[in-house]
Amino acid sequence: MRYLVIMETVDTGDTPPPAEGVVMLETIVAPSLQALKDWDDSGKIRGGVLTGRRGAAFVVDAASNEELGDLLQQLPVWGTAEVEITPLDSFAHAVKSAAETVNMLKSM
Repeated sequence: MRYLVIMETVDTGDTPPPAEGVVMLETIVAPSLQALKDWDDSGKIRGGVLTGRRGAAFVVDAASNEELGDLLQQLPVWGTAEVEITPLDSFAHAVKSAAETVNMLKSM
């Protein structure tokens, strides 16, 4: 199955002190970005960071909802991000479905 995943960090409204910001960047943000880069390099996902925002969007192939959940939970940012997941149908299926709809409408 193919999924569109959009992850954005939750804005708490508070700006952490610089020392806390460094810890967050080193322990959560940078390792998450590295994992996403590695997955992108290996072909597991295709995507990138959201320009001008603190988040990422990518398409991932996973055998099941559970596999996708397990994959995303590996990211250190998992607990601090809002995640939107949209299952995707293939273009091939959409073409077939549209053709079937046309044929059904023509037969009316």
